[in-house]
Amino acid sequence: MNVRFAPQEVRFRVTRGEFDQLHAGRALVMAVTLPGQHAFQASVASDRFGAWRLDSDPTGLWLAVPKASLDSFADGVPTSEGIEHSFELANGGFVNVVFEVDARS
Repeated sequence: MNVRFAPQEVRFRVTRGEFDQLHAGRALVMAVTLPGQHAFQASVASDRFGAWRLDSDPTGLWLAVPKASLDSFADGVPTSEGIEHSFELANGGFVNVVFEVDARS
């Protein structure tokens, strides 16, 4: 899994094998060890109840993608397009989350 940050956007890119694991109900986790005995973790899981969720704290990000969205997306994988969702922020802004499968994998 690869996570990229840009202004108002977080992009999660996975391989086809990782997508298959996620689609089968297993969460994906990427951990990065940082200086000072710190670490950052990003996790993507399928939500059987159909809600997009994004949680964060200084140690990581946790994304839940609706199972129905993954089911629909699976029919077209591999593709250069991803699925996305915008989350409203407390300050009135937004962050757009893109989930995509690397078409080259």
